[in-house]
Amino acid sequence: MKAYIIKYPVTGFIILTFFISLVIGLPLKLFVLNGVFTGSEIGLSYLSKILVVSGPGIAALVVTGVTSGSAAVAKLLGKLKPDSKHIIWWLGLPFAGIAITTAAFVIGGFTFKQFVVMLTAASPFLLLLHFLCALFLIGFGEELGWRGWLLRKLATGKPIGRAMLLVFITWALWHLPMFFTSYKVAIPFVIIVFALSVIFTRLWYHVDGNLFVLALAHASVDFPEAFFEARIGEGHTPEILNAWTVMAGIYLAIAAVVYFSDKRWWDKVLIEVAE
Repeated sequence: MKAYIIKYPVTGFIILTFFISLVIGLPLKLFVLNGVFTGSEIGLSYLSKILVVSGPGIAALVVTGVTSGSAAVAKLLGKLKPDSKHIIWWLGLPFAGIAITTAAFVIGGFTFKQFVVMLTAASPFLLLLHFLCALFLIGFGEELGWRGWLLRKLATGKPIGRAMLLVFITWALWHLPMFFTSYKVAIPFVIIVFALSVIFTRLWYHVDGNLFVLALAHASVDFPEAFFEARIGEGHTPEILNAWTVMAGIYLAIAAVVYFSDKRWWDKVLIEVAE
């Protein structure tokens, strides 16, 4: 396996990621951890899928260690360190995520009053806990792999737009179980993943590859949706599906602005990517 990873690092990363997340992590969640965390909102939303969402990050560390050694692993982990020059992103991204999700759910069929009731009925600590779990489990676990290793690897010496598309395809296929739920969920979800691939790629370059910002951006998309759906309860499936469709439209519109604001940038060939 070591020789294979050295010879084919990208393929090795993808195989490891899918194996850890879907072959080990997903059954562990479905048949063990869901039972352990029954009745726990945070447990079911985050803790039960810890090995699923950390698959890309673990694979990135393993492949980096095998191909480049411990110093490179330390360097990759160092990209998770916050940098105060990005404070505007720390403040803006969570609020943007909440605003977009709220707009999507309101347009999807819920009233703004319902959202006020949901927010005020829940403890502020619970909302914070959603955010922290999304940041440190989902954000760190996924972005360490997707943008921290895979995008960087694919963008070296290649057009960044091509690298972004390959990351999108891998990221979308990694969510394969989602495809077997409903096309009303799967189609908006794939659109969202594509839109976020565009947005996150440009953000990655803008912040010089700082993964704390990328993890924060990822968490800012995930935690409001998880928090709101946990508050909604049963009997609102049509509204939730509508909200997913609206979110897909909003993120796709943002991605279009990001892409067409400097279309030639996506043809840039990165000889040395941002460190």
